[in-house]
Amino acid sequence: MNLPRKWIWYRDLLHVLVHKELTTRYKGSVLGFFWSVLNPLANAFVFYVVFGLFMRMNVPHFIVVLLAAMFPWQCFSNCVNEGVQTFLANPTLVKKVAFPRQAIPLVMNLQNMVHLILSFPIYLLFMFSEGMRPGLIWIWGVPLLLLLTLASAYGLSLLLGTLNVFFRDLGNLVGIGMQVAFFGTPIMYVLSIVPEKYLWVFHVNPVAPLFICWRSVLAENVLPAEWALPAAGYAALFLALGLITFRSLQHRFAEVI
Repeated sequence: MNLPRKWIWYRDLLHVLVHKELTTRYKGSVLGFFWSVLNPLANAFVFYVVFGLFMRMNVPHFIVVLLAAMFPWQCFSNCVNEGVQTFLANPTLVKKVAFPRQAIPLVMNLQNMVHLILSFPIYLLFMFSEGMRPGLIWIWGVPLLLLLTLASAYGLSLLLGTLNVFFRDLGNLVGIGMQVAFFGTPIMYVLSIVPEKYLWVFHVNPVAPLFICWRSVLAENVLPAEWALPAAGYAALFLALGLITFRSLQHRFAEVI
């Protein structure tokens, strides 16, 4: 089935902008995209030393378990932290009447998703070094989680980026919120060490189910419905809130920025 001309134009626009952003970002850089994985690798190394060596957390293949959540979290965190400034950082594009403003955060999100995808070979090296292998669930589980991650990140980028145009303090609040979300999500620790009476906290934490699913698929080759369904529900909620907020307020962007 042929796509409408408008959708073809939009797809080509996204392709051109994402390619431009990626080439510009690493122009003149020796390590290139490896810079995008060095930060989560460094964090994982610190957590591995503290919890895996010093505190002796009894978790098999701990470094693989860490990276299974750390790589997706770094992508999501970058999307949200950059997304809150996405419209303010691009005033020229925002003021162009014919330019689809909703594409600005989407391009930024897709750029970070490319980095996440490029980190998988590095993750596989760690898996193989630990004697582990990816399962068949990766064939559909990884694309599904990539889609849920993109939907969540794009919805939050639209929501926070739009609100930040009118309430400039929001950027600082989001930074604090992401730190709280990181420690309130099982990334540097595993869900199995959490007392059962506190598991409800991760159900009401809107970002926790997604990263529990990432770790389950990448490190355990399973996708528990108990966490996949809430992850999908929160992703749909973020996307709906972002689109509604953007469409309600975007007509005032030019006069405020």
